[in-house]
Amino acid sequence: MTADIDPDKLKSSLQSRLESLRNLYSGNLISKSTLSSQLLELITTREAKSFWDLTMKQDFTARRMLVMLEHPKRWIADSSSPEEERLDLFKERLIEIFLLRDAVSDDLLEMLLDTACLPHFESIVFPRDSKASSKKSEAKLSILD
Repeated sequence: MTADIDPDKLKSSLQSRLESLRNLYSGNLISKSTLSSQLLELITTREAKSFWDLTMKQDFTARRMLVMLEHPKRWIADSSSPEEERLDLFKERLIEIFLLRDAVSDDLLEMLLDTACLPHFESIVFPRDSKASSKKSEAKLSILD
């Protein structure tokens, strides 16, 4: 299935959507809160996941280590934050990345996905229970129950 997917088309599509978000935000048509929600929606799409799987997944350990080494204080603060605050923290990180880069930046998409794949944020983007919830639970009962 992944053999027939063109990563360049995926990247182009995702970058086009990022450019649209940039235009909306720079035109004061959406707030930071809406922007952060839209960025989250964008990186949780099937397209973004496919792009990550095809182009970045094989290097994810190195990418995580690089982020940790570039921002050790942020890594410690983010990873030690309470679970219930991580979604808001994650959205803040997405906004920071988005606002730091030019609209023409080729690495903006990769930086957003690198952040999404950090161990303290990946459960938000790639929930582990999504596969488990699609399976039927087969309860085993005994006569003694």
